Amino acid sequence: MITVKNIQVADNNCLVIEFSDSKTKSVDLTFFLEKGIFSQLKDQGYFRLVKNNGYFITWPNNQELSADMLYYC
Repeated sequence: MITVKNIQVADNNCLVIEFSDSKTKSVDLTFFLEKGIFSQLKDQGYFRLVKNNGYFITWPNNQELSADMLYYC
């Protein structure tokens, strides 16, 4: 199973994510910013609070995205 090894916040609602198989990719999360609980991520200060939990990335108010989804999007 793929996990997130490292996250870096980039510009324009993007994250640079390194996965457990050493693949690194830039993931644009703009699409999610219009969806329910993810709209809070429009605040760039809040967006930068992202944390790595291995199988998920999370924000303080329980927004989370799975490593698998990020890997294949």
